[in-house]
Amino acid sequence: MAIEKLDLIKNPETAPFSKLKYLKWRPEDEVTAFFNRLFHLNVAARETGDWSEVDRFLEEQGDKIAAEVAVPMSFDDTPWAPFKKRLSESKVAVMSTGGVYVEGQEPFDTGGDWSYREIPLDTPLDQLRVAHTHYDTTGVAEDVDSVLAIHRLLEMEAEGMVGEALTPTYSFMGYIPDPSGLMEVT
Repeated sequence: MAIEKLDLIKNPETAPFSKLKYLKWRPEDEVTAFFNRLFHLNVAARETGDWSEVDRFLEEQGDKIAAEVAVPMSFDDTPWAPFKKRLSESKVAVMSTGGVYVEGQEPFDTGGDWSYREIPLDTPLDQLRVAHTHYDTTGVAEDVDSVLAIHRLLEMEAEGMVGEALTPTYSFMGYIPDPSGLMEVT
């Protein structure tokens, strides 16, 4: 019985698979070599109880595979405005690539989405959602400020550390394999 490469590398699209899922774009002989090495390392680790070689292999291979599919970016110029005011006199906004959106807004396409969502600073916590499969989002459910620091910004405004917290703030879904729309439209 022949095994199809895509069936072999099917995964749940969760953070632990965020780099290895790109195996689907590698040649079949590389995928075979990957699983052969992983199989041998797992058998050895099961025998010895030491899984460090398996961890190291998965980390190295994940980094290698992800680096090969990364889109190189270059810019002709980058606008720069020197910061001349005191922070306590400045209007400050926060931005996130954490995939945060408000319930009722369209969720981000986790396969690659360059659009953004406006997040009003007074949005109740129970109305915030996350659509992102390229990082572990379990902590975000406990503390949205870990990826979109709107409550910390409001605290800084209340304490006078910043002059004004700007609303709305903006969220992107940071996995943007084709940034052309982001660069041309936004």
